[in-house]
Amino acid sequence: MSESSPSLHLQTAYNPYGRCVFLQVLAKPSVTSWGEFTLDLNCRFNEQEKSLLDGQIKFGIKGGKLNLEVQQGKIIKSQLNSDIPFKLIESYDHTVVWHLIAQTGQSTVKIDHSSPLATIQIRDESAVVTVSYTINLADVSITDVTGLWRHDIHPNKHSILERKLAQFLWKERLSPEISLIQLTSNLSEEVKKIDSPITNIEPQQLTELHQLIDKLYEIKHNDLLELLGIAQLNSQTDLAGGNFLATELSGIELSGANLTHSNFRGANLTDADLSEAMLGYSRFSGADLSGAYLGNANLQQADFYRSSLALANLIGADLRGANLQDVNLSQTNLSGALVKGAKFGNNEGMTTEMKTNLMERGAVFSE
Repeated sequence: MSESSPSLHLQTAYNPYGRCVFLQVLAKPSVTSWGEFTLDLNCRFNEQEKSLLDGQIKFGIKGGKLNLEVQQGKIIKSQLNSDIPFKLIESYDHTVVWHLIAQTGQSTVKIDHSSPLATIQIRDESAVVTVSYTINLADVSITDVTGLWRHDIHPNKHSILERKLAQFLWKERLSPEISLIQLTSNLSEEVKKIDSPITNIEPQQLTELHQLIDKLYEIKHNDLLELLGIAQLNSQTDLAGGNFLATELSGIELSGANLTHSNFRGANLTDADLSEAMLGYSRFSGADLSGAYLGNANLQQADFYRSSLALANLIGADLRGANLQDVNLSQTNLSGALVKGAKFGNNEGMTTEMKTNLMERGAVFSE
């Protein structure tokens, strides 16, 4: 180990979609402890436009993981400020992971923030510090599409095509990392700034995407599950984060599906089977869920404002932190549901007995 104070300098900078996700990491050496550094993080998240086929798409992210890894050293303390919506989910000597998730109803995360990230100690001149941001399909949000299909498309087809575009974008451009910064103590390493994705999309893939858009538009029916099959999307795993605004989903069977952080505003979900589905942070404002089966569903932080849950079955559902204000609860079954922190008020069908029982279980009622 060298007796002179080590330094950390930039080795790799990868921010190909800098408006969507941009990371910058600066290392400040300690004046008192050999090999100790404070890492400062600058991060920006916003929407970004991209040309695709004969049109334009605008996209952003609504979640993901910020990862810190130290090789030939250790992490002394994670320091990410609590005033930005990152939650620490893993912390070890060499790795730390934070989870970011948008608020309910928020289509994308928009942040411009600087904060200390961590204090680290490196051992020698071969240390490598990597900060990356990774996302999954559910974290990709398509916020606008122009020029790819006509405006009179049915909402069901629109929702499927948006998810297909999100899947295409994620597979071809946004994984394994959407952003990566690497620092090293090896002074002989050259800086590698990668400003754009290094892989090209095969023309055949673009052709197949174009053909799928045309096929889905021309097909005569709007059955969501059949459209999913044509688009080769998995109903259990590929719909999370989707935009199902004003869709027709009456009687649909999506039990056990991952639909986290999805938008069902104004959708018709009468008699739908969403039992045991993952619907945390989803938006149902103005939707009709009359007669829907939501038994044992995860509905944490979901927003049901001005929706109807009349005759719906929510036995054993997790409604912690959910918004159920101005919701029709006529003959709604909430037996065994977790309602701590759930917000109620101005509910049609709410009986005195039901209100008392919900309050005893931790529900909150507005005046």
